[in-house]
Amino acid sequence: MAGVSKTNGVAARYSRLSLKLKLGLLITSLLVLTVVLLSVFLLRQQQNSLTAEMTKRGLTIAEHLAATARNPLLTNDELTLNLLVKDAMKDQDVVYVVITDNQGKVLAHWDVALTGKPLERAKELHPLKDQLLIQRYKSSKEGQLIDFAVPLVFSNVRVGDLYLGFSQKSMVEALGKAQRQTILISTLMVLIGIGGAVGLAVLLARPILRLVKGTQEIAAGNFSIALPVTSRDEIGALTESFNRMAKSLREKEMIKRAFTRYVAREVVEEILKDPERLVLTGERRDVTVLFCDMRGFTPMSERLSPEEVVSLLNEFYTLMIDTTFKHDGTLDKFLGDAVMAIFGAPIAHPDHSLRAIKTALAMQAGVEELGKKRAQEGKEPIAVGIGISAGEAVAGTVGTENRMEYTVIGDRVNLAARLESNAKPGQILISQWTYEKVKGLVEVRPLGVMKVKGKEQQVEVYEVLALTEAT
Repeated sequence: MAGVSKTNGVAARYSRLSLKLKLGLLITSLLVLTVVLLSVFLLRQQQNSLTAEMTKRGLTIAEHLAATARNPLLTNDELTLNLLVKDAMKDQDVVYVVITDNQGKVLAHWDVALTGKPLERAKELHPLKDQLLIQRYKSSKEGQLIDFAVPLVFSNVRVGDLYLGFSQKSMVEALGKAQRQTILISTLMVLIGIGGAVGLAVLLARPILRLVKGTQEIAAGNFSIALPVTSRDEIGALTESFNRMAKSLREKEMIKRAFTRYVAREVVEEILKDPERLVLTGERRDVTVLFCDMRGFTPMSERLSPEEVVSLLNEFYTLMIDTTFKHDGTLDKFLGDAVMAIFGAPIAHPDHSLRAIKTALAMQAGVEELGKKRAQEGKEPIAVGIGISAGEAVAGTVGTENRMEYTVIGDRVNLAARLESNAKPGQILISQWTYEKVKGLVEVRPLGVMKVKGKEQQVEVYEVLALTEAT
């Protein structure tokens, strides 16, 4: 937990740094990382190149010495063999040279005292077989060595072996010198880069800070702000986009303020989601109308205090509003303890009837939960009746010059209200035309024909029970 707290503390301190410092640190870190990786790569390349060169040089010496030693080895000319060893030892990189017979007996050695004795090799070295063997190991005295073991063959017969030890000291010294030069050059590059990073950070941060301040102004409701465009790069393009956004928000806010003089704010919000589909002039639209009424509210309100009545209505309205907007409906108006919602206008939805039924089922479930909650609190539970009717209606703004209202008018609206008045507590009634639009998507119970007020012909009515599994 202590490690996590420490990490969180470092992150918190970093988050409080200024943008210029963050950019400077980021650019400097990237520069240092690039320089370090490049230096390591170049040093590794140089090390590989020097190793290859030293291996090639040592192998050349070993092969030349092996070719020269074959004849003296066949004639047992130990003097010549020792002269060859002595001559090879003049090379400053040659640490040892040993020539043995095919039994491993030393015939010529850089240390004359070991001549005639069995050869002793370092434990980490593999024994020589019939092929040239190159091995690297570390000696306690000489450091890193390359061991070349060459079988001496004459007429396909192995007559002896040659061992040559090659020092890598010169390579290590060369690498050390290159490393010091690399560190010096890298340090200079980093210092120059830090200066450039600081300057670039300041240059980049300045317009970004202006954008931050401009965003704060937008959040505060000042949509008239316009930032200066000081460059034609990505930052300049971002500033231009910000100015266009501010202008668009300013125009949208002006439209919203103008529309709220005529329609409810929730209608404005819904319309502004897609202005291209906005139609506020009167026109015939295929819509679905929903009426939801609280049963027994009038006698209940007489038994409640004014504060309790207001609290109940607020809970009821909140449920109605949230449920309607969840399914993209428009809450047309409050009618005391009832609400009227429209689906399919002002924004058209092909499945507006299904959306209305989903809303009704959600309202029904929400009211049941609200009733249970009230019962647990010792209060009277509530219930609603819902009527839904789909079909053609006239949608548009109605009213006077001072106050206008967006609504739908027509026989389908009246039918939805009549169905709601005939619905029992907890019932959702729909008309035949509505059922035809959602057939197969909802489970219903036919109630037969019903005589409703205001219509000469009887209406076939269905009670909605639930959504089908296919929905």
